[in-house]
Amino acid sequence: MAEQNEQLRYWIWLSLVFGAGSTKLSIYLKQLASPQAVYEAVQTGMIRNLSPAVQKNMLQHTLGEADSLAYYCRTHQIELIPYDSELYPPMLRHIGTPPILLTAWGNTELLSNPLSFSVVGTRNPSPYSEKVTNAIVSALAQRDFTIVSGCAKGIDAIAHAAALDAGGTTIAVLGCGVNVNYPRENQILRERMISSGKGLLLSEYLPGTQPVPANFPKRNRILSGLGYATAVMEAAMRSGSLITADCAAEQGKYLFCVPPADLFDARYAGTIPLLRDGAIPLMSHEDVLMVYYDRYPQYYQGTDGLKDSERLVFTEESIGSAGNSEKRLEPVKTEKESAIRSQKEMDVPVEENLPEDETEKQIVTYLREHGSVYVDDIAAALDMDLSELLSTLTMLELDGFVESLFGKQYRAL
Repeated sequence: MAEQNEQLRYWIWLSLVFGAGSTKLSIYLKQLASPQAVYEAVQTGMIRNLSPAVQKNMLQHTLGEADSLAYYCRTHQIELIPYDSELYPPMLRHIGTPPILLTAWGNTELLSNPLSFSVVGTRNPSPYSEKVTNAIVSALAQRDFTIVSGCAKGIDAIAHAAALDAGGTTIAVLGCGVNVNYPRENQILRERMISSGKGLLLSEYLPGTQPVPANFPKRNRILSGLGYATAVMEAAMRSGSLITADCAAEQGKYLFCVPPADLFDARYAGTIPLLRDGAIPLMSHEDVLMVYYDRYPQYYQGTDGLKDSERLVFTEESIGSAGNSEKRLEPVKTEKESAIRSQKEMDVPVEENLPEDETEKQIVTYLREHGSVYVDDIAAALDMDLSELLSTLTMLELDGFVESLFGKQYRAL
């Protein structure tokens, strides 16, 4: 712990110098293994070809300033969470450019909740979208989902408030410092999130950072990365919510969209292409439950409070044994998965052509056993680096072993 506290000043200094979402900084950290090593390499000139902005920041920011920021956070109940911290949210480790340092104000235990769902949408929603957001978010919050959104006015604020009203929890991912009151219309909501103990304000920007427009597109990769899925409740053609939807697809996350109330209303024009390209229509919280528990049955705790339609995720045999609290319900198997399982049970070998490379063989075998799988789930199951996995999957697709589907989902051929 003492070593981690000592390293914190270097994490802060790197954030000050390189800024948020720096791809190069992520590469340097991977190569040199620690923030102090990167700091020393920068100071001694071992790392060259730094951008003019980084070189300017090196002259402006010192370790003393980093120490002052660390002290400010300690005295204002703001948690600093570097990439190597145990508090760092597992979901973010697998996104393309994970934030190297997070600032958090509120209940940090929410970062480890596997039941997380991101909600985005317009700042000026229609009454229809307000009603749908309230209904779906409330139902999910009552089932222990943590609702993640961006604390903007409109859909974001409705989602945060609906989660709290339902007795649930919520995380606001900000495009500014956690101590900056933006937008002012949501001040009471922000205070309620903190005072209730059921909310968290989260940002990769250091305290005091103002909400300039360039911050929000970078913020969106964290917003989608924190949830196992992202829902677009309403979006016009040029809505910023579509950036978050793109981030979710790139990260291999599930993407839900609320079907438009009116196909000819420009307010819903942004969601139509997403639905056409394969986003999951979101008409009830049951749609979310069915997808989530089919993919992550290990998090299912029981049938209390579920409607009959929500039980469609599970087999009749499993539902029949639900009275035994020690038994865990099993997800419905696809025909392909059932066939593979049956052959295994009969001890009959499955004659399949596999690649020679051991890593490739492991991936293909996993996909043949699990059907269509999102890339972040493959990385987690096989404990692989995401960039290495994507490269290997590309080669496997060229060789005809796998097929890529919408949103970085893959299946074996």
